[in-house]
Amino acid sequence: MLKNNLITPMHFTMVRDAICQLLANEREQQKKLAKAAGKNEKEIEQDFDFTIFPKRFRIPDVSEMPCVFVYFDRLDFPEEHQSINENYAHGNLQIDYYCVGKSGSYTDENGQTIQVPADSNAEDRLNYLTAQIYKILFSEKNFSKGTDQLVTHVKLNNWRRLLEPDELNQAATVLGGSFSVELGFNEPAYYTDGRLIKEFYFKLNIQDEFIDPFCRIYIDT
Repeated sequence: MLKNNLITPMHFTMVRDAICQLLANEREQQKKLAKAAGKNEKEIEQDFDFTIFPKRFRIPDVSEMPCVFVYFDRLDFPEEHQSINENYAHGNLQIDYYCVGKSGSYTDENGQTIQVPADSNAEDRLNYLTAQIYKILFSEKNFSKGTDQLVTHVKLNNWRRLLEPDELNQAATVLGGSFSVELGFNEPAYYTDGRLIKEFYFKLNIQDEFIDPFCRIYIDT
């Protein structure tokens, strides 16, 4: 049995893991829809699939793209919402993502071969991945539903491009984008009940790859 005084992880860790699972769930649904629409496996892999990393910060290798990084980089605690045992947090969630484009060609309806440069392919995939992330997370209060109501405030701050070092773009074009989102949730200062953590992960069916090891302590007991 766990000791009663074992410090539990903060809520922002649980929120991050839940958001990763939310993205993964809708990604898989979209892949099924693309297959039903007649897309082949290569097209689905290139145009609809993406890898989600909850603990990555460095520029990824092109072999891992397209990929999405999910992490908090700041918590603010409004003075009017602070108490002895619990503080309401405004957490800044960063969703960074990267795509790679390689030059290619296709045959049009007239039998003409059309060359598509790497820049165009990278730009097209970046724009569509932006749409995927935006519409998965920012519709129908998905942040609230996807975190079992832990998140009670959402404010989309901005989107921007991420500029990559030139050396990454020698064989292909690498492009990145980033959403900055303010999420509001309570951060208890007391040692929360570990059973609540276990119920949170079970209810949302969060996959092992997204579970923080310090939350795993409570799930496995």
